Amino acid sequence: MLAVLLAVAAALQAPPPFPASAITELRTGWRFAVGDSAVWASPGYPDGTWRAVQVPAPWSSLGLAGYRGYAWYRLRYQIDSAVTEPMGLRFQSVATAYEVFVDGRRIGGFGDFPPRYRPRSGVPATFAVPAAALARGQHVLAVRVYSGERVGGIDLPVLAGPTEALREAEMELSAFLLGAAFLLLGLSITQAFFWARRPEATEHLAFFGFVVALALLFILWVPPLRAAVSAGIDFYRLYLLFSGLAAALFCFAIRRSYDLEHSRLLTVLGVLLTAIGVVGLALPGWDELRAAGRYLLNPCLAVTAVAVTVLAVQQVRRGVEHARTLLWAIAILAIALVHDLLADWGVTHGNPGTPWLLGGTVVFVLIASFVTTRKIVDTATIALYDRLTGLYRREVVLDALKREIRRAARTHQPLALIMMDLDRFKAVNDSFGHQAGDRVLGEVGRRLAEAGRAVDWLCRYGGEEFLAVLAGSDTEGARLAAERFRLAVGALPIDAGRASRTITVSAGVAAYDGGPEWPTVETLVGAADAALYRAKEAGRNQVGT
Repeated sequence: MLAVLLAVAAALQAPPPFPASAITELRTGWRFAVGDSAVWASPGYPDGTWRAVQVPAPWSSLGLAGYRGYAWYRLRYQIDSAVTEPMGLRFQSVATAYEVFVDGRRIGGFGDFPPRYRPRSGVPATFAVPAAALARGQHVLAVRVYSGERVGGIDLPVLAGPTEALREAEMELSAFLLGAAFLLLGLSITQAFFWARRPEATEHLAFFGFVVALALLFILWVPPLRAAVSAGIDFYRLYLLFSGLAAALFCFAIRRSYDLEHSRLLTVLGVLLTAIGVVGLALPGWDELRAAGRYLLNPCLAVTAVAVTVLAVQQVRRGVEHARTLLWAIAILAIALVHDLLADWGVTHGNPGTPWLLGGTVVFVLIASFVTTRKIVDTATIALYDRLTGLYRREVVLDALKREIRRAARTHQPLALIMMDLDRFKAVNDSFGHQAGDRVLGEVGRRLAEAGRAVDWLCRYGGEEFLAVLAGSDTEGARLAAERFRLAVGALPIDAGRASRTITVSAGVAAYDGGPEWPTVETLVGAADAALYRAKEAGRNQVGT
């Protein structure tokens, strides 16, 4: 029995095997001590009296909140069989300067120790394990950490496994971040284009800035770039800057998109978020940076998420166009943002930043880009079409008539014009009201569109007058088309609200034969108008040429 207990105890105390086939988190078996000594990197140093911990083990979780100074982590691991491929260690986040030893040999580190100490936010780094440290037997991994801030220690899991697999995982993350960033930059170009077309629509400019700031944030999040940037400036300063600017521009874009110019809350949040981002560049130390992020930026982001969601719900209740679609986008972004905020505050477990915020942001930008594109299309449609009849606006067809005259003269093809006017339409307005008149005009527009050809240009010329431009039609062809329009309008009674009424139409035809003498738009329209007048004089409900 005693032998069994001793065997179990020995098994429990045996160092964990080094993962040689797949990436594994090195969580158990670590020893921890406060202080600093060069001999602590030695594999022969007895660390049995050190405190047993599980990594991640930030100092605050070990009862050392606020401790400033040195501390060491040691892990004994076992190699039982020959390792045939290069192995590596990946430290995802250590606060704030550290160096790594394997069997007493330094294999890498990040940050500067005193007297050249400069705090740096956690930057992931991968180190190759020497071949000698992969021989059969027991080995020691030691991590020396220094922090002059209120936080310190290994605060994310340490990964071990084949070097190629570790690098592939890093490359996948980098490709994912860069792909998302370039997708966002591509979408931002459309917003810049929309703003260039309509400079008064400043929501597109704000949305462009929001998306570009997010894209730059994701690019800076790429591990190799983060490490390169951190050599000159603390990455967290840039994180505060781009996060603050992106959130501020988001507030301005939402305010303009929903016509909430009176919303003081969004204005104040936008100004405050901008100030936080800019001030982050000038804060003196790492502690101040983290405090600005945790106690200023994060609460402002949380308030922004809630405020914008509430405003979106209000717009949906008011029936604002596209509000429901945008609400879904805002809700997705708000959920991702709140998840990351809770993780950063330590309320939930997880690594804030990816993939929640990344996924939520990309989905939001895609949906918001769809909504803004729809708004642009709707605006362009309003500019082209008469809202009441669904036909082209007068300006659009007159502009097309100029081009058709030039084309007809160049190709020597005929061109015809039909001017139409509803007979005794004033009586409809007088008897049934203007709403009934609008209903009649809408139905007449629909019938004319159905009776016309796909190549015809049809517009509401003004009041109850309609104009048709027929490319390739001579006088006789235009007369037949005018008859077709006349019959289509008068074929069935039109519901005018309180009663149905048969509407008739008179039409006048004018044509250009494609000869060397070009008519002007005014000449051709005037000729069709004169023919329409003759049809009216002849008794209405007929075609004059």
